[in-house]
Amino acid sequence: MSSEEKNNTKQANHDDAQDGPELIAKRIYILALTLAVGFSVIWILPKSESMKVSCLSRHLPVQFDTMIGKRIDITGKELQILAKDTEFERTQFTNTANPYHPPVEVSVVFSGKDLNNSIHRPERCLRSQGWNFVKERTVVLANVFPDGSDLPVREIVCKKPVTRDDGSSFEAMRVQYYTFFGHTGITESHYGRTFQDMKDRLFKGFDQQWAYATFSVPVTQVYVDQGLMRDGPGAFTLEQSEEILEKFIRKLGPLVVDRTAID
Repeated sequence: MSSEEKNNTKQANHDDAQDGPELIAKRIYILALTLAVGFSVIWILPKSESMKVSCLSRHLPVQFDTMIGKRIDITGKELQILAKDTEFERTQFTNTANPYHPPVEVSVVFSGKDLNNSIHRPERCLRSQGWNFVKERTVVLANVFPDGSDLPVREIVCKKPVTRDDGSSFEAMRVQYYTFFGHTGITESHYGRTFQDMKDRLFKGFDQQWAYATFSVPVTQVYVDQGLMRDGPGAFTLEQSEEILEKFIRKLGPLVVDRTAID
């Protein structure tokens, strides 16, 4: 190879090295622009005049199996941060077969047309209330429904310092499961709910209502550890509290979820 050919080859390789990063950046820019336009099309699609309702029943039963429920009033502060057409329900259940069991609290928020102001990320709300997270994970409860389908939930275990009127304090601990019930599906993921919305609007042409449901129970063993109560049948560890929640959801789920609406 002549010296002139060698110089041309070196120059070509140098040009390719120069163009490489620029070409990659250009491709990334084009890809990002394409995705942005694609997702924008979803939001400009005509919306239906009414939403498809959530597969979760509007009202929880006040009695089922050995559980007795009591409605709890929703505070004004909670209602103020939600859209006007948001529906909210909270019920506390006690187990008549085992009075030592801690009560299970169920809260359900039914979204209105303004979804962004109807349902918020639960992690954000809990942290703003002073709860510190100890454990987070996704749990799939197998064969919850009569058709053999599963129920995915997100678990959050959290602790919070509580101050008494006399100035003394103690630490409370709760375990919470939450999930989202739409018209066409159930997901424990906030982002999964968003993508389900986009898919249904794009391919099926409708909006849907979502119900954000939380199930929580106190972990009473921590009160024993702090000398606030005696060890005995009313003391439940984290693992036992998780078991209480799972059994509760397995009994309640088939009564309040309409699987026929889900694809």
